[in-house]
Amino acid sequence: MDDVRGAVNVILYGPAEDFDRTLALIQEAGITAKRDAFQKRAISAFFHDGTEHPSVAYVRECEDRVRALVEGTSFVVDRTGVWSSNAATRQLPVNRHTGEWLGTFIDSEARLEVREEILRGLATAYGISVTDIELRDPDYLNPPEA
Repeated sequence: MDDVRGAVNVILYGPAEDFDRTLALIQEAGITAKRDAFQKRAISAFFHDGTEHPSVAYVRECEDRVRALVEGTSFVVDRTGVWSSNAATRQLPVNRHTGEWLGTFIDSEARLEVREEILRGLATAYGISVTDIELRDPDYLNPPEA
């Protein structure tokens, strides 16, 4: 899987009847765009400047470019964000005694304090000790069946 850290993601919403036309308009302008994976009524437009930390000015330029393209359509920009992780840095927390996946990912590049807090929360939620949790690299970058 490609490293997507630093990708700017512009999310747009609008009515279903204008979805295909608006998506095609964005794509024809040379912007990578698709139906959002999590919100089926949204369009996600992606940009990347080759860095992990795009400037605020670059993020604004991306959003402004999409806003200008969809002006006159019924779609509007809802929000813009920057991805700070990628699938290659994720590990699966599992119960070391049962092999049960604990239903989330741990970003191995997150600060130690953040990882510890997540592990404590998982231990509490599953009624186990933090020492009962093992972090494993996923075989394929898909979570196991829960």
